[in-house]
Amino acid sequence: MGLSRAAVVAAMALSTCVAFLPVSAARAQQQQTHPIPQSIRLDHEEAIRQLTAVAQRKGRTGEIARKALEVFKAHIRREEEYILPPLTLAPAIAEGRVTPDMRWAIAMVDRIKADREVIFAEHTTITAWMNQLAEAARRAHQKDVLELAETLVADSLADTEVMEPAAIVIGEYLRAKLPPAQ
Repeated sequence: MGLSRAAVVAAMALSTCVAFLPVSAARAQQQQTHPIPQSIRLDHEEAIRQLTAVAQRKGRTGEIARKALEVFKAHIRREEEYILPPLTLAPAIAEGRVTPDMRWAIAMVDRIKADREVIFAEHTTITAWMNQLAEAARRAHQKDVLELAETLVADSLADTEVMEPAAIVIGEYLRAKLPPAQ
């Protein structure tokens, strides 16, 4: 998702404080076990913040954003549960480091592959809601909402074109490099 330069600078400045922010018990446990890349987590938080702000508006854009927000949050939970954690292994793998304690990613990748149709359907639904939001924003002359809708469509497309395939490649690479589980 494209953030403004100010948002990126603020995120970088806050990155040292992120560990001290309160999080739900479930999210804290997930982050301790298998975190997701911090850049993606920050993008998700910003997207939810912006979509929530639009959902609080009156009129058609607010109505659409409220409906889209439910689907968007559910999809993000799925991504953070098992689609994005394998991506945290990319830097180590790029440096040629593969260790048995990375095996957890293989199970996550198997789940991604098993759920591909559901994941694709979620992206299709998100894109449909964002297209509706964009149209309502055009009619209401809400440039900020139009830009958000376009950004979230691009983010959804990046997930299907890059993030999910990259996670699968990581898992399959680990499967090829690690001895079979005992």
